[in-house]
Amino acid sequence: MVYVNAHGGNVEHLREVGRRLRDDRELYALEWMWDESIRERIEEAFDSPGPHGGPKETSLVWHLDPDLVHSDRLEQARDGGLSQVDGDTGRVHGARTFYDSIDNTDNGVLGDQTDASAEVGAELFEAACDHLVELTGWLADQPFEELMPVERVSSGG
Repeated sequence: MVYVNAHGGNVEHLREVGRRLRDDRELYALEWMWDESIRERIEEAFDSPGPHGGPKETSLVWHLDPDLVHSDRLEQARDGGLSQVDGDTGRVHGARTFYDSIDNTDNGVLGDQTDASAEVGAELFEAACDHLVELTGWLADQPFEELMPVERVSSGG
């Protein structure tokens, strides 16, 4: 089973459910995040893709449902958010000090939406779908027993 995910806040929960199902030998379930599958393409498209509300998400939504994107508010969203984001954002002495995107900005936006476009969103959607198809093909080819956990402790005495 593949959990098709589009929200970073779901990752750890879906992975935990997948682990439990696998450990119980019920089935093999893994979490797939659309933007994680096409990181290089996203990095090519945007200087600051942002993990939340940035141009990668805005572009994808613009492609999928244009009425949800208010193109006249992109600059306002960028200016009320945090346009430059990297791995050190919100970290102190190596610890992540926030639990939600809104903890970093007034509007929860991380990234520069002014770089977004429906055309790039279409390219990202197509690339992510291609990766998902390849993943499900790979998964279908795997023997169930090879996906199950390996015994870690010898049962012998």
